[in-house]
Amino acid sequence: MPMIIRRPKMNLYHLSGRVIELWNQWELRAMMLLSLLLQIFLTVTGSRRKYTAGKYMAGFWLGMFVWLAYLSADWLATVSLGLLARSQGGSESNGTTSKASFIPAFWAPMLLVHLGGPDTITAYSEEDNELWSRHLLQLLTQLSIAFYASLRSWWSKDPLIYIIIPIFVSGIIKYGERIWVLWLASSKKFWDSANEERMHLQRQIDQRISTRELIVDMGTEHVDGILGFNNIISEEAKYLHEGHFLFRALKLLFADYLVTFPTHMISYHILKSKSPTEAFKLIEVELGLMYDVLFTKVMTEVNWQTRFILRFVNFLCSVSALLAFSLMARNFHAYSKFDIIISYLLLVGAIVLDVYSAILMLFCDWAVLWLAKQRKLFADSIYRVISSSRLLSLFSNNKRWKGSMAQIDLTDYRKSSNGHKLKFFSIGNIQRWEVVGDDLKKFFFNYLLDKRSRYRTGHVSVILEERGDQVHKRKGCFEQLGWSVTGKDYPESFLLWHLATHQYLDKDYSDSIRCKMSKSLSDYMMYLRSDLPFVLPKELGEPREEPMISDGEWLAISIQSLRTSEDKWEMISEVWVEMLTYAASRRGWKGHTKALTQGGELLTFVAFASKKSLLRTGQANAKFSNKFCTIKAHTMIIVSKTLAILHPIPET
Repeated sequence: MPMIIRRPKMNLYHLSGRVIELWNQWELRAMMLLSLLLQIFLTVTGSRRKYTAGKYMAGFWLGMFVWLAYLSADWLATVSLGLLARSQGGSESNGTTSKASFIPAFWAPMLLVHLGGPDTITAYSEEDNELWSRHLLQLLTQLSIAFYASLRSWWSKDPLIYIIIPIFVSGIIKYGERIWVLWLASSKKFWDSANEERMHLQRQIDQRISTRELIVDMGTEHVDGILGFNNIISEEAKYLHEGHFLFRALKLLFADYLVTFPTHMISYHILKSKSPTEAFKLIEVELGLMYDVLFTKVMTEVNWQTRFILRFVNFLCSVSALLAFSLMARNFHAYSKFDIIISYLLLVGAIVLDVYSAILMLFCDWAVLWLAKQRKLFADSIYRVISSSRLLSLFSNNKRWKGSMAQIDLTDYRKSSNGHKLKFFSIGNIQRWEVVGDDLKKFFFNYLLDKRSRYRTGHVSVILEERGDQVHKRKGCFEQLGWSVTGKDYPESFLLWHLATHQYLDKDYSDSIRCKMSKSLSDYMMYLRSDLPFVLPKELGEPREEPMISDGEWLAISIQSLRTSEDKWEMISEVWVEMLTYAASRRGWKGHTKALTQGGELLTFVAFASKKSLLRTGQANAKFSNKFCTIKAHTMIIVSKTLAILHPIPET
């Protein structure tokens, strides 16, 4: 007779009870560790999004994870604080055991430290800065909960209750500083600070120079004397100081303030001696400084002494808490082994993050600016050590934007049988990336300079209305091609030229630089229209597609009938520069600010250059008799940013 083996029935009730017991034991501990991991991740990757987000697939996923971590960090710390307040009081009851097991009391204020967030990211977007009052209310609420949890630990005679005092101080400093930075970057406060900057610039220039002196024959040495750059310790430091001055003027632009003409002229003279590539890098510097002000806790020139003292106190509190815990934990056995390990991880992690943030702060642009400005032996020595150290390349953020532009070819996308299946989180449309090289920068700047030389004073608005018609007139092909721009709205004209560029490219491909630039700019504009519509003018809507296809074919045939291939690609590339200029000049700075958080866009640089580059500097003698006659910010500041290699053109 065969032996019958009876398997014991699984006790689901016993299994579920074990799972619940395990969850009760590790729920809070796991959340504390996860909160620490999120802080580490945000500290390391928070600032990288300004030059990697959106760049290739890796950049996209980095941006996505930073977004998830940013949203999860506050929520996780808040939930953990609530669980901690509920579990404090002497013992944890898991339903099956009653063993006394203290939860360390200082875990509650440690969560306040986590709510303070890392230095590398305080706001994910510009709108987050407007929520500073909500964070202030949250600070008061979470502080009350943490205090309540600490009181319960006090009643339960937690042996290490006194360790919470320095951590409480650290948490209040960290969270308070975050709220302070959010408030400083909020729209109203930013507007006020821009007004103060405007007055300061006016006083600084007024004390050192008259308008007549400013306009006539100002050289580099004269500009350095006005701004105090004569005795800067090195050329690298001077480069940052020049970028910082342009940033100060940029604040006025973002706040839509009136800018004094002398401020504009100094900006012009700073850039005049630079090559197009160097001028482009200076714009990168000022945009990087703007990113720091709006989205990080980097110590700028605003109240830096107070913030430095608070940072030092915060570090001392963290170190003293770790030392006290390591000494006192040996004599008490109220905590489990796992809780002691987690406590060490939390305390050591907080100190390591503070040290890492301090190192980043030491190597950032703001620290170099401050050191170079002191003109003292001690500060100069520190600067030389920093600049000569190999760590500079490791910790400094030399990359200030992604330096590439995404490409979408609509004609290729239409041919793809699975084109619509490719779209996934707004990245499936992107087909490739092109590096923004020096050739493209030089072509763009030199074209705008040439365009500027062909117009007299007062024609800025007319120039900015151009989107290819003047190119056709100069090339003598307006009769054949003018209908594609003057007879069409911008959305239709833009799509029409995109289709025609690629259809003509199939017929007459060339290895010339102008051909490659035309294709890159065309595909880049299509990417902006598809994936980043917030940086384009609102008028760029949805044109009728089918008529555009036939019109695009006809436009390509019309281009084919023109002169040599090189002349055709020269004309097409100049049309695309004007298309890009037109789009950049018709979008508010809010869209460009958002682009800073996604790795930066070429269109933002175009906006800074094109919208301000077309005023003739010769107008100063005739139009600006008043010492501080102002020029509207939306048509002025960045004139200097494209006049990088030419001298002012005199009035004829």
